[in-house]
Amino acid sequence: MTLCWKGVSVLQVYPQDEQFLYVCGNPESSSDDSPLFEQVGVFAQRRQTMPPMYLYELSYERLWNACKMGWTAADVITFLRRYAVSPLPTKMQNHICTSMGRFGDLRLYEVEGGIELRGSAKLMAQVRKHKDIARHLRGRKSLSATVDAEARVALKMALAAHGFPVLDDGVRVEAPRPLQIALHPSLHLRSYQRAAIEQFVGRDDGSGVIVLPCGAGKTVVGLGTLAALQCTGLILVPNEAAAKQWEDHFLKFTNLTPSEVGIDDGTDALKPVTITTYQRLTARRKSGEYYHFGRYVAINWGLVVYDEVHLLPAPLFRLSAELQCARRLGLSATLVREDGRTADVFSLVGPKVYEVHEDRLTAEGYLSQVTCVEVQVAMSDEAMASYEQAPLRQKHRAAADNQAKLEVVEALCRKHRDGQILIMGHYTQFLKKVSERLSCPMLDGETPKEKRLHEYDRFRQGHTRVLVLSRIANVAVDLPNADVAIQVSGLFGSRQEEAQRLGRVLRPKPGGGRFYTLVSVHTLEERTARHRQQFLVERGFAYTQVSAADIISEGTIANEVRRVPKSRVRGYAPKHSVAPKA
Repeated sequence: MTLCWKGVSVLQVYPQDEQFLYVCGNPESSSDDSPLFEQVGVFAQRRQTMPPMYLYELSYERLWNACKMGWTAADVITFLRRYAVSPLPTKMQNHICTSMGRFGDLRLYEVEGGIELRGSAKLMAQVRKHKDIARHLRGRKSLSATVDAEARVALKMALAAHGFPVLDDGVRVEAPRPLQIALHPSLHLRSYQRAAIEQFVGRDDGSGVIVLPCGAGKTVVGLGTLAALQCTGLILVPNEAAAKQWEDHFLKFTNLTPSEVGIDDGTDALKPVTITTYQRLTARRKSGEYYHFGRYVAINWGLVVYDEVHLLPAPLFRLSAELQCARRLGLSATLVREDGRTADVFSLVGPKVYEVHEDRLTAEGYLSQVTCVEVQVAMSDEAMASYEQAPLRQKHRAAADNQAKLEVVEALCRKHRDGQILIMGHYTQFLKKVSERLSCPMLDGETPKEKRLHEYDRFRQGHTRVLVLSRIANVAVDLPNADVAIQVSGLFGSRQEEAQRLGRVLRPKPGGGRFYTLVSVHTLEERTARHRQQFLVERGFAYTQVSAADIISEGTIANEVRRVPKSRVRGYAPKHSVAPKA
């Protein structure tokens, strides 16, 4: 079946698909195709970018998001039917009605002694059938159940996992303290940053997630949001480097002074705008008592910002969702998790309220065009024999620590002798060998904060040309002048890590960026590499493949930026990446 927009075939739906839409056209054009992309984006989430084909999924989170924006199941189905040449699949209509029909029925209310979950008798009976939900519920009333206050987050997560959205607007929140914040005239918000802020601030329920690519200025969006709300704020970040970056931005681009904004060291009084790490927020003594959490909970914040919000659902970070605040803002470049718990972000923070894709920002010049290259590195006979005899867990380490990669890294550094190069990996012992061979600094989680910040500054200023980083490179590392990234190993098949590392070279620069990932051939690293690269391929990137010999001999990769059709990319064929024949 084909859906048409003013005579142009732009949307296809196939009978065997319950949740997927194939949209054809140019979403960034000024033609009549663009309004359809905007409308579909309200209730469906873009999953794959394969110009001119774009795959959208009718996920729970996106359909619930449409409900928050005032859409009903009838609105979605009517919109699709309007341009269909044949009826929509029955399964798709049922999925839309079931998902959206549940929205708004379940609500949490504050009552004496705890919290109460209320809903229709039919829905309450359904949720009680799930053991992981029922264990948080007390009482057998048909329309309600009592919930312990400390179980609110766990209950919301369990409900979302089974496709039951719950609203907690019945839980009382005190009005936050006002704070006069003004952006500095030198800070000029880009159009998409301004749109993201307006979309978030304009929401009645006040919470949600903004997704922007690495290098698109998520920190600036956070500053702009707080300035628009004129209230106190708590900024939660993944590491100390990110905390310093936020503090620098506040002091440089707003009217706030060091007495009003700063990084919490765990001893001084909290400031109107406080920046802290997830680790400090949830730090505990051996007795189980939290060091600092009580200090943060005692304050009713106007806005809590969750930087790199995709990290939040981890068990260590769930406690942060208990903070008292009027609004929650999640920021992320890679809202994807290998454990399938992305729906937890909806429960803990809110729905996705704004997203912009890399292809648009690249076309507008805000991001670099990046060449992605997979370098296939052979192992020596002795190393391969050792690899084949090793247990499964050790096989990954043996493939990652392939000594032949050292020569390839050295050759790539010679090839890009005028570039600013980041070398990233998972295992520190191998990274130390890289650092020694190249005579360059190496930073990991054990490196003191002061040294890390010092080396970052030297790299930004061009005094250091090559920098070796462990997994600390995965999130919140602000090195905008990096134009070459070399990945020697990764955390198994983490798509999130792949995207974050590529993000290190997305800042715009002459000639674009280069992203190399080194893979030991005939090992399980080939399989995990395909899975890691899947997220980027679905976002419109493509990997060329070359051998280590080609790199060492300077044989096959030209210096100019180039992209290749996905048909030439080996092994990347997700289930719904190619539309079936109608």
